[in-house]
Amino acid sequence: MSFKAIHITSILMLTFMIVGSKKLEKHAIPTTILTKTPQSEHLFSEAKCQEPFGSCHTYDTGFTPLSVISGDFNNDTKPDLVVANSAENTISILSGEGDGAFPNQTKYEVGISPYGVAVGDFNMDTKLDLVASNKGDKSISVLLGNGDGTFHSQRKYEVGSDPSSVAVGDFNNDNRLDLVVTNEGNSSITILLGYEDGTFHNQTEYPVGDHPCFSAVSDFNNDQKLDLAIVNYNDHTVSILLGNGDGTFQNHIEYVVGINPAFVAAAEFNNDSKLDIVVANYDDVSVSILLGNGDGTFQHELKYLVGGGQLSVGIDDFNQDSDLDLAVANYGGSTVAILFGNGDGTFESPVHYYCDAYPNSIAVGDFNFDNQPDLAVANTFANDVGVLLGNGDGTFGHQTRFSVGDLPSVVTVGDFNHDSKLDLVVGNLFDTSVSILLGNGNGTFQNQTKLPVGYETTAVVVADFDNDSKDDLRVFNKGDSNVSILLGNGNGTFKNQTTYGVGYYPYSMAAGDFNNDDKLDLVVANNLDVNVGILLGNGDGTFQNQQVHPIARGAFFVAVGDFNNDNNLDLAVANDYYAWTISILLGNGNGTFQNETNYVVGNTPFGIAIDDFNNDSKLDLAVANDADNSVSVLLGNGDGTFQNQTKYSAGNGPNWVTAADYNTDGKLDLAVADYRGNSVSILLGHGNGTFQDEKTYASGNAPKCIAIGDFNNDNKLDLAVANSDESSDRTQHGLTLTGKGDIAIFMNSCP
Repeated sequence: MSFKAIHITSILMLTFMIVGSKKLEKHAIPTTILTKTPQSEHLFSEAKCQEPFGSCHTYDTGFTPLSVISGDFNNDTKPDLVVANSAENTISILSGEGDGAFPNQTKYEVGISPYGVAVGDFNMDTKLDLVASNKGDKSISVLLGNGDGTFHSQRKYEVGSDPSSVAVGDFNNDNRLDLVVTNEGNSSITILLGYEDGTFHNQTEYPVGDHPCFSAVSDFNNDQKLDLAIVNYNDHTVSILLGNGDGTFQNHIEYVVGINPAFVAAAEFNNDSKLDIVVANYDDVSVSILLGNGDGTFQHELKYLVGGGQLSVGIDDFNQDSDLDLAVANYGGSTVAILFGNGDGTFESPVHYYCDAYPNSIAVGDFNFDNQPDLAVANTFANDVGVLLGNGDGTFGHQTRFSVGDLPSVVTVGDFNHDSKLDLVVGNLFDTSVSILLGNGNGTFQNQTKLPVGYETTAVVVADFDNDSKDDLRVFNKGDSNVSILLGNGNGTFKNQTTYGVGYYPYSMAAGDFNNDDKLDLVVANNLDVNVGILLGNGDGTFQNQQVHPIARGAFFVAVGDFNNDNNLDLAVANDYYAWTISILLGNGNGTFQNETNYVVGNTPFGIAIDDFNNDSKLDLAVANDADNSVSVLLGNGDGTFQNQTKYSAGNGPNWVTAADYNTDGKLDLAVADYRGNSVSILLGHGNGTFQDEKTYASGNAPKCIAIGDFNNDNKLDLAVANSDESSDRTQHGLTLTGKGDIAIFMNSCP
């Protein structure tokens, strides 16, 4: 499995997560989820139907919710929710009020890193029970229900390596529920046959494809015996195993789908009385539809672009036209995408709804008893569940400023104290420190806490480098030619730094898994050494000595992405003063890189943003050119090459560029820090790779960096800007600011 890259402004940790399952009563189909690391890729378009959903309401859960499903656990005829909380080894039960609200949660301990969860009556007492797949300890946990919303303590069963999902069905026709578990670690599935007392025995393993991560249970050949569909993440396939009706299965047959499929579900999409399959493909931002022939075989896939990395699909008739529709968890885009069905197996273009950060699992139910299907969405890194009950002009409001250290040069976002409120870390160029500002969740921040690091901090990476589910810091000290490692304690404090030497006059840094060992590595742009340095990670927060890769000109800025779609991370490097080029270095997947290819951009390129600006599922580049006051946009061809630049005016001295959808129109926009203009420029995107003329907003003096986040929990993206030269005292919003550095907060005022 391959990591996405974390850039120096990215948030939270880099981990694979695979999640739960739910049952569609209407079609007797279980559904579930997977997730992976974030990079925001917004590929939106408009649907022809009226919008079926209103606003999203969120409810706190445990840390890192990875799966959500619904059921009536207390027999009050009101649907409840169960959520798998991977980072704290629990599941949460959220009791429904019947009006769409879920105010109360109860937690139960399960195994290590629960990923998937499923529901069924395992002991035949007419009370719903639960099962969770525990990826961290090769087990599943079964919790028998009492019928009043409470559950017995878990009973654990050993299964295969890295169990990621679990689904339910009667595989041997004895009227007792059995289980199927996908084992990523040994590329198999485990079948556990159920007994009348709620226990499971006689497990059998079947080989499938590489890294199976999710299963769907249905009768694909109409022989009244349950069959299985398994998505294989690394094989880019779905495996079909036809059941014999006695608890055994035939050898699997594979069908090619999209890149890194993470989810599969079955339903009848073309009204021919034959079951079809929908597959969510994470790494080519699409869903695949495989129409069934009714004999257990399937036609070639039909693909629909959704955007942002797909992790789960809910199925129902959302617009009441008697044709099944799709609700897709759009993880990278932080939206739910609705694709309306035409009744012939085809679907309309998606319409998107924002519902907190990184949604990865969807449950469908009527939560407010209005006879219309609603959605519950598990938002992984927001630590909440969003509920969407079934029925943005790019401007920003007043900024608020908060004091930090001397000459802040970079600002990055994370949740350092695990309170589900976004915090800030600021690199202070001239006082050998970083500032930590804990967020209050309303767009304001507490007074800074300073941590000592090296001299001339120019970059900060936030990620979980030691795999303890706590945000750590990697601080780039240009003046000392080293990197500081500060491991997080999870309460807003950090351990003392450990330093690693890099090249001479390093300027920027990014993180990613460059040798495909599932451990985060670092890449450093060593300006005066005229190379990039690769520090391979050991997975425990320590790193090996750097390996260098020469480039033709000194490197200012480095960004990471897979530009040729080979699942190996590549590099984009902004070159030295007056070089007028960026370098592309394609990765070999073993921590080494091919020789550079150079592309002309503007004068003195500094910052780089990577995303899909023209909705063709290929990564593009935006480059901030300091000396000619422009941004260059280079559209990618998907094979590691790029088209010639298109330039846009962008303030005075653009040093930093970042991409997001600021006016909620489903099209990526650019925000640029204008160093000499003391402003931020916003360039609204058309969705075809072109952009409107800039609009500027005054910031503090010499803005150097921009971080993006929802700082006041209003579901709108805000900006935090590091102003590196604030020389005069002033009072603003009741806060007196003194000295040579502050942070400006721009709150989004879109309706």
